[in-house]
Amino acid sequence: MKLRIGKLDADIEEILAILPGQGFDRLDITDAHLIALTALPLHHRDPFDHLLMAQAMAEGAHFVSQDQNVALYGIPFVTCSDPVVS
Repeated sequence: MKLRIGKLDADIEEILAILPGQGFDRLDITDAHLIALTALPLHHRDPFDHLLMAQAMAEGAHFVSQDQNVALYGIPFVTCSDPVVS
C-alpha cells in the first residue's frame, strides 16, 4: 500500500525475497488483531498503520516505522535509522 501511494520507494520483489532471511514473518489478519485494533486510540488517522500496530500489539512484536506518532500508542517500535543490534 505504501508503494502505491508513493510513501515508499522500493522494489517489492526484492523486499519479499529479503524479509524471511532477516527474521521477519508475514502475518495473516486474525480475530486477536481485530480485537486489538478496536482498542487503539486515534492519535492519527492512518487505518493501515492502525492495523499493523494492532498486529504488533497482539503478537508481542516490535513495529517498524519512521512515523514518530507510533510512540503515542505505547507499542515497542524501531525506525529504519535505529542502529542494528546483533
